[in-house]
Amino acid sequence: MFSVAISSVALAVALSGVAGAPVPVYPQSDPVLPEVSAETWMVFDETADVTLASWNADRQRSMASVTKVMTAMVVLDNAALDEEVTVPESATSARGSSSGLVAGERRSVSDLLVALMVRSGNDAALTLAEHVGDGSVDRFVAMMNAKAGELGMTSTRFANPNGLDEEGHYSTARDLLTMTLASLDYPDIQRMARIRLVKLPADPTGKARHLTNTNHLLGAYPGVVGLKTGDTPWAGKVLIGVAERGPRRLVTVVMGSADHFGDTRELLEWGYRTYGLRDRLLRPIFAEQGGGGAVGADVELSEGHQRRLAAMPKLDDGRWNMSRLSELPKAKELGEWLREALPDSIGGDG
Repeated sequence: MFSVAISSVALAVALSGVAGAPVPVYPQSDPVLPEVSAETWMVFDETADVTLASWNADRQRSMASVTKVMTAMVVLDNAALDEEVTVPESATSARGSSSGLVAGERRSVSDLLVALMVRSGNDAALTLAEHVGDGSVDRFVAMMNAKAGELGMTSTRFANPNGLDEEGHYSTARDLLTMTLASLDYPDIQRMARIRLVKLPADPTGKARHLTNTNHLLGAYPGVVGLKTGDTPWAGKVLIGVAERGPRRLVTVVMGSADHFGDTRELLEWGYRTYGLRDRLLRPIFAEQGGGGAVGADVELSEGHQRRLAAMPKLDDGRWNMSRLSELPKAKELGEWLREALPDSIGGDG
């Protein structure tokens, strides 16, 4: 069996590229924190399970229409996509953004969720809330708050399913991140959030309905696949961003922004220049010593990189299990290199 030291060396070699494997470029010093207009924000590396940076992440603020991500989750927990729903009069008179629903028409839960996630329709949110809440929007909102409690969103309270400004309707960037990570387990939400333009069935009068996504970063910024925008007088501009580039998926949250699209672009650009999976895999060989830290193997890292590793939380052994050496794509080459480099430390022929 490989010792911890040998495994550490093997890991470092594997991460540096073997036999012509591409070598990723990582920053050699701490990147300067991004400057954005948002009053509170977060950048999270979902692939590596680490917060890269945040600002006022626990400050409570109105959250606007990103509320609808929770609305969608509660609906999917309690209704089938093919269920038919009658649009109530109360929903069509809702203030704010609309998907053009007509009172009395019947639409599937799937159509209504698309209207909710793509066009941010307040009419769709209220229609779904009455349906799942057995005729009561208040009952549905209670379900939203119960779901938030289950997820550990301790600084959040929902007062409606659409995100309009209302006393007692607030969240934090940290809680919105928690909500977003939970939404990644809902394939339907992820699929709908990627839709840029959709044609829904015509309304009862025959009028065509084409809905464009309110997230203008879709198709405009490389890798963006979601998730939800928001904009109200109390909340300002809000945006939860999800981007997938190569093996990394980043999540950003901006609240109280003057330019939520510009801020999100800035945070994503910064995020992709900082911590990567390499940092997380190197973290186990980084040992704290008297409040400082040191690399526990002959791995050369810059002082800035070592500071980043020291600031990162430790890996959860139950979740982050290293692959066996024999399972690595370059297992044969790596094994031969180790035998040549450390002949006295490796026994056996397995």
